Amino acid sequence: MNQPSNGNAPPSAIYIIRHGEKPADPPATASGQAPQTLAPPFGVDFQGNQNPHSLLPRGWQRSGALAALFDPATGPPQAGLQIPGVLLSPSYGSPDKTAEHRTYQTIQGLSDRLSIAIVSGYAEGQEPQLAANVVSTYVGVVLICWEHDHIPSLASALPAVPGTVIPQAWPGGRFDVIWAFTLVPGIAPQYAFTQVPQQLLSGDTNTVIPP
Repeated sequence: MNQPSNGNAPPSAIYIIRHGEKPADPPATASGQAPQTLAPPFGVDFQGNQNPHSLLPRGWQRSGALAALFDPATGPPQAGLQIPGVLLSPSYGSPDKTAEHRTYQTIQGLSDRLSIAIVSGYAEGQEPQLAANVVSTYVGVVLICWEHDHIPSLASALPAVPGTVIPQAWPGGRFDVIWAFTLVPGIAPQYAFTQVPQQLLSGDTNTVIPP
């Protein structure tokens, strides 16, 4: 498996995905009011316990499907994808709290399948630092699962070829797209940006996220 390179070479490919399907955000409450009771469908953790930070059952389905997408039982991955050697997700404090969150859970199946630990060294809001660390630290293929509101800033912090247009918002209803950055041969690290529809579950579309 791919290991950190200590700055010897940038990754050949960097993939960014959003976590799988999640429960609806709780309604906003006015100051002094008690929080409203959550309604189904509920997020559940790996053991089936209800958790608002975890995936819906459909999100767990996507987690399993992503494992097969990036590491198929036979043949190479489809759509020109490559098998990741590094898996990254945000930190939410302690390892136990991080493992309860859907960004971790979405690539948990792939982590188990590949026997690669998920690295959570950066929190949401630290996208520029994460991008710099990924380019300077790792080789091979890196897969990052992140929170959708922060994905555009993460993608924009990667060194893309001049003229690259990256969408500045990730739609709230899209869980089914891979943002792919492929290293362009040259002196300075520069990446070509493409989007790959996952097309894994019913309802997934074959469209990309518009700029």
